[in-house]
Amino acid sequence: MYKNKAKSIQNLYNFTNSEQHDNIEQQILAQNSTYSKPMEENIRLKKLNQSLTMKNIQEEIKKIPHYLTLENKSFQRIIDQALSVIISTKTRNNQREKLQDIALLVYKMKLILMYHRLWTIYLKSGMGQLINQSKIQCNYPVDVKIWPEEVKNMLSSREINKKNEHKICSQLVECHLRKFNDQLEQYHMEWHKKTDHFHGYTYQILQLFENYIKQYLYPLCLKIAHKIEVLHYNYHIQAIKHEYNTRHNPNEYQKNIMKQLCHSMYKKETTEQEVHLIQQQINYYNLSDQSFEDSSLLQSTSIHSIENSLIRQHLLNQYKDIIAQSKTFFLNVRMTIAEEQQDKYKEIHDLEIKKMWLDRHIMNHQEKLPLIMIDLINECCHKIHECIQCIYKFKIQPFLSSAL
Repeated sequence: MYKNKAKSIQNLYNFTNSEQHDNIEQQILAQNSTYSKPMEENIRLKKLNQSLTMKNIQEEIKKIPHYLTLENKSFQRIIDQALSVIISTKTRNNQREKLQDIALLVYKMKLILMYHRLWTIYLKSGMGQLINQSKIQCNYPVDVKIWPEEVKNMLSSREINKKNEHKICSQLVECHLRKFNDQLEQYHMEWHKKTDHFHGYTYQILQLFENYIKQYLYPLCLKIAHKIEVLHYNYHIQAIKHEYNTRHNPNEYQKNIMKQLCHSMYKKETTEQEVHLIQQQINYYNLSDQSFEDSSLLQSTSIHSIENSLIRQHLLNQYKDIIAQSKTFFLNVRMTIAEEQQDKYKEIHDLEIKKMWLDRHIMNHQEKLPLIMIDLINECCHKIHECIQCIYKFKIQPFLSSAL
């Protein structure tokens, strides 16, 4: 299997002399000259990671979201519907605050369960239990204990090293999961107590609250589900690298080849997806029904204070034209730059592959890359490709949804 996969690529890049090798190496160095700073190919959603730290999570659990305040008109209607379920008119009086308290507890429990799911994935990854080996066939073990970067980044470099990494990370994650469990139990007990003492409370009211809260938590639910999907990809990437670097005992050249090809694949795929993202943004802004009436910039201008309606409308039209032209200009500039980057990194990646096969052709048997290691490199690059696509699919979704 290794030979078949590797041979199909080798046939494309069958170089036979050292002159070609030197030319390829020079081209790679030239292409990389302005991009010498390495970028980790392990994919992370930095902004999302920051929002998922325990401190921010606890703050989110404690605060009252606007959509659950009694001043919110949508929530007022939900409370009215809940009160209408209560048969006795007498019991409806002064119950709005009590129903709000119950709704808040439902919200807190749902929120905790969502974060509990994410942190359980962290734990499974660190314990080597993330992937079900019986349901997937891999050329590498999927029971390796790999702690996500998100967990390790919560600890300072002084606290963690290779010797104590597993112990400290497991303690951190298990501590947070216990806290979630304790909070969930506490809020569940409070919910039981409040609903038991609320005359007329029914399952219908609970469903009413759950459906209302669900629509507001849906964006966060999507983010966490996406985060978990990316964590799975990153686990595979790190598991492949672990297999490559431990079981096959690579020399320095072989280690560098893995790093270079993974890095160039990351850049190649990222720039390709960036072009696709910008194109979706252009399509979105070019839609005929796109309006500037709700623009915050438009609302903040003093144009509406002009009394003469003809002058006001004339200036308004000019203002809209400027906004439209500016958006078009900047998106086109972004597209031009992105396409240049796309071509650049595609060429770099292709050259890296050619160099790998040429090196293998001219090196002695002990130094060259075995086919099994080439297969692992290909597998790792493929997972990076899938991971980047997953990330950009999530980024593009708002533009596609708005276009419907």
